[in-house]
Amino acid sequence: SYFNATVSENTSREVKPILITDVVNYFIKNIKDDLNRQNTEIVIDSYGYDLYTTPMHISEWSSVLYNLYTNSKKAIKRSGKIGKLKIITGEENGKIYLELHDNGDGIPDENKDRVFNAFFTTSTPAGFDAPLDEKLTGTGLGLKIVKDIIETYNGTISIIPAEENYNTCFRIDIPKAEKEQLEEYGL
Repeated sequence: SYFNATVSENTSREVKPILITDVVNYFIKNIKDDLNRQNTEIVIDSYGYDLYTTPMHISEWSSVLYNLYTNSKKAIKRSGKIGKLKIITGEENGKIYLELHDNGDGIPDENKDRVFNAFFTTSTPAGFDAPLDEKLTGTGLGLKIVKDIIETYNGTISIIPAEENYNTCFRIDIPKAEKEQLEEYGL
């Protein structure tokens, strides 16, 4: 249903300021069953109100969050730990930020500069008879797509030090919607 709704939204291609907390809440609602199956807990923290991004298309945020989530899910599985995710949103220096922390196996220092390159992956192919959850192999395009989407809107994505009890954190900074943009869309 998450993808059906996203694809339906995509047909209009309307860009508008996006309330980042709404995007996160909708995403969590749609992955809740998967989180429960994976025995993964998630914490959401938001710092600030009216956290509207520059006008974007909602399906782009869906793609960004889904790609980050699937990478976290694979890292947690490799670690063998009970999964923990944390999403933090807020505003800083005229930008809206979103951080995704996970307690997976982490990213080795030598790979931190390479993870956004096309076709770079640490996933290995599973055999055809492997269980479905082990077929989570990657093409090495997910983070490249995420970076391209974010940079289209003059934003950045980076790996920053994770909070205590987490091993990896991706941080996205995207320009905040200007007052005129919010007025134009009646927000």
